[in-house]
Amino acid sequence: MRFIYNTTFSIDENIAEEFIQVIRGGYIAYLKGKNLCNDILFTRVLIREGEGLSLSLQLIFPSAEEYTIFIENYKDRLLHMLVDVFGEDLLYFSTTLEEIG
Repeated sequence: MRFIYNTTFSIDENIAEEFIQVIRGGYIAYLKGKNLCNDILFTRVLIREGEGLSLSLQLIFPSAEEYTIFIENYKDRLLHMLVDVFGEDLLYFSTTLEEIG
C-alpha cells in the first residue's frame, strides 16, 4: 500500500507566485533528490473557504519505510524552511493517507 502525505497551505494571494516558486524550486526539488517519493502532486484547491489561496502538496510514498524516512528526517526541516521564508503569511495542516487499493 502506498502512503500519501498531504499538506494544505493557505497563503495570501500577494505571495502566491513566490510561494509556488519556493515549493517547486526548493521543497519539491529537494525531495526529488532524495528519491523517496513515487510521485509528487502540487495542486490548487478549487473550493475557496475564507480569504487567500489554498494549495495542496501530496507526496506519494511506495511503502511505510520511505514514508517513515521522510517523517523522521525531512518533514520538519522542509516545513521550517517555508515558515522561515513566509512566516505568519503561511498557514498549513497535514494529513497522512493510506491507499486502500
